[in-house]
Amino acid sequence: MTDKGNPPPSYDPGQNQGYPPQQGYPPQQGYPPQPGYAQPGAVMYSPGQQGVVTGQPYGGATVVVTQAAPRPASYLGFSIFVLLCCNLLCGIIALIFSIMSSSAADRGDTETARSHGKVALGLNITGIVSSVIIVVVVVILVFTAPYLFWAAAASAINTYG
Repeated sequence: MTDKGNPPPSYDPGQNQGYPPQQGYPPQQGYPPQPGYAQPGAVMYSPGQQGVVTGQPYGGATVVVTQAAPRPASYLGFSIFVLLCCNLLCGIIALIFSIMSSSAADRGDTETARSHGKVALGLNITGIVSSVIIVVVVVILVFTAPYLFWAAAASAINTYG
């Protein structure tokens, strides 16, 4: 059953739309401020990080956006791949340097983390390149060794009769 003849009542924002306060209880002040959200007139800032002031979007509050330095790469996944698939020795050493890089980054020592990450990357590349060279040499020897053997045998038979 709908009332099509009468429009809905108009909304007046000045009208008190809430419930009336209860007798015997003080009026509620609302929820406490939530951590991580700017309150009007407050400035959010994390010490030790660079901050950028972006303006005053509402209510006179200044919003500060903090940007942490990017975490240096530790190449942990790459080290595990090299360890399991390519070169055991280089993979183990690279894995150790990757873990040391992650630990240094967790401590906030980005320079040490970056240097250990570069060592891990170099060891990973060395492990892959050395493994590829070994595979190429082995394949060449496998396919040419029978020919060299039969050529030497034929030469010996012809020479010594």
